[in-house]
Amino acid sequence: MPAAVTIRDAAEKDMDALVELVGMLFAIESDFQPDARKQRRGLALLLRPGAPRPASSLVLVAEDSEAGAGTERVAGMATAQVLISTAEGGPALLVEDVVVRPVARGRGIGRALLERIADWGAELGATRIQLLTDKDNAAAAGFYAACGFFPTNLVCLRRLLPAGK
Repeated sequence: MPAAVTIRDAAEKDMDALVELVGMLFAIESDFQPDARKQRRGLALLLRPGAPRPASSLVLVAEDSEAGAGTERVAGMATAQVLISTAEGGPALLVEDVVVRPVARGRGIGRALLERIADWGAELGATRIQLLTDKDNAAAAGFYAACGFFPTNLVCLRRLLPAGK
């Protein structure tokens, strides 16, 4: 990873960049649609502006000190949440979002974000990290495989509740 890039906890000041990056991610995912209002609301729940970050979630940004001003300075981001795994008998991590700006890809930023999440999970005693990726996104699947992730026999299913319709 370039020396100009710093991985840090996201802050309220990063919200516009985070919403923009999640919008980029959802634009390429077949199951989700970008909706800045919803993404802002979800990120606010994770960040809890004005309050301490909950121990059950982590939002990271990769900040490039050599990039332009404003949202362009945030080269990438990732979010993770703790869940309890009955299979593992303890905490596990769910990585919800990983996205790096196209101009910043190939520089080790995505891997650094995932390693920081893994370190956080280890501190919490988590024994597993899981994530979802579009089955048609070969580039993402290759990236995650290179970071040590492997497919399982599980299939993701979802059901929308009234609040999500």
